[in-house]
Amino acid sequence: MTVPLRNTMRELGERMSPARLPEDLWLRGRRQRLRGRIVAVVAVALLCAFVAVLPGLHPEPQPADGGPVVPRSVGLPYDWQATVDMAPPGSATVLFGGDSSGLTGDLFEEEGDKIAVLGRNGDYRVLRYPGEKQRAGQDVRLSPDGNLVAQSMLTGGPAGWLVVTDLRTGRSRGYSGGETTCCAVVVAWRPDSGAVLVLQDQVGVSSPLDGPPVRYVLVDLASGAVTPVDDKLRWDRNASAWGAAFAPDGRGFVAARPAGKGTELRGYDATGRRLWTRDLGSRRLAGSGAYTSDSSTVALLTVDDCPFQCDHDQRDARRWRVSYIDAATGTDREGPALPEVTGAAVRALGWHGDALVVVQYQSEDDVTAATTDDTDAWGTRHVRVLALRPGAAVNVVLEPPADVSSIDIAQDLLRNGRFDGPVPAPAMLPARWSVVAQEALFVLCLLAPVAVAVVVFVRVRAARRRRVAAG
Repeated sequence: MTVPLRNTMRELGERMSPARLPEDLWLRGRRQRLRGRIVAVVAVALLCAFVAVLPGLHPEPQPADGGPVVPRSVGLPYDWQATVDMAPPGSATVLFGGDSSGLTGDLFEEEGDKIAVLGRNGDYRVLRYPGEKQRAGQDVRLSPDGNLVAQSMLTGGPAGWLVVTDLRTGRSRGYSGGETTCCAVVVAWRPDSGAVLVLQDQVGVSSPLDGPPVRYVLVDLASGAVTPVDDKLRWDRNASAWGAAFAPDGRGFVAARPAGKGTELRGYDATGRRLWTRDLGSRRLAGSGAYTSDSSTVALLTVDDCPFQCDHDQRDARRWRVSYIDAATGTDREGPALPEVTGAAVRALGWHGDALVVVQYQSEDDVTAATTDDTDAWGTRHVRVLALRPGAAVNVVLEPPADVSSIDIAQDLLRNGRFDGPVPAPAMLPARWSVVAQEALFVLCLLAPVAVAVVVFVRVRAARRRRVAAG
């Protein structure tokens, strides 16, 4: 720098007014530095949250070539999985329930139970229920076309002793009427998905010995009309696994009722007019899928080896044999010779050609001889879906995770034999925002004391430095 330039700059500096620095300049710098650190922490937290959620943003699996298909297994939903009314999954492939954290009550929400819905595009959603545990395929039933779900109650649902949820829209409708206005146990769907057969009572279906009278009623979903079917009986909800079945052609149905120490089966036409009665003795209706594909024959089940008062090992060692009666008359007749099945219980889902598709139940280890419900929600450890084919070994067509204890499958896919599809993975999003908000509030409550401690520490330290500077 030359001497003239240096002198000029000195003169200009002397003419300038002195800089006025605020007294809290140091504190301002500290606060700005603290704000920078907070912004950095928030940015890192958001980045971590994005990385955690990223696996749930995968594209949903598309249906297999040729249309939707039943997967060979299912995934377990997340605790916060969105409900059907939040984000409708569309027509369903499978309903299932169980004991995983995603299928039971939430840590941050009220207690209750959930049934998972697997949509045909791979979406997982849940239906939520208050009170006792619900069973897919018994307490909660999927319509034959996979579009609707029938149940006796639904968390946040409409009033009525029967609630039907449309999986395509997420909306639910409550039904009431008839002789009572209380409770119903769903028993079977009509094959056109336009009506449902239920057991209806006044104060809940309980034991056959001391429970109130119940009655089969047919509920038309379009009109809401309730048509009583035959006279009243005393039976409990445990029998809903083998209560009734509709013929695939829609021309009639059968319904079971207790008769002494055995079971009586009655045949009806489509209007509910009784056509015949048959004493089955120790045999029982195979389930809601008992009718063969041509509607001419009804499958029955006979259990060998400890039919009553069995411990865990005796239950799981039971052998189940299939026999048949004529759908038009109720008389014995021949049918496909199917292999025996072992298990605590067996329930027929339906037929694909001459193959009967059933659910096989396995008991929990703590089941005792005092347990009377073969498909009890708490006494069942695991279920899987089997195909029984004439002259062939039993074939597993759907093996869910160990925590799944109840299951139902759409009849249209079952009849077409659409099995062995890919297993969709549950996506983390969409989530139930009520759970997200409560979990976020929980985290904030945990972080609040830390934030207060940091602020107090910074203020105390700043005050100490001011005293030192002034002293």
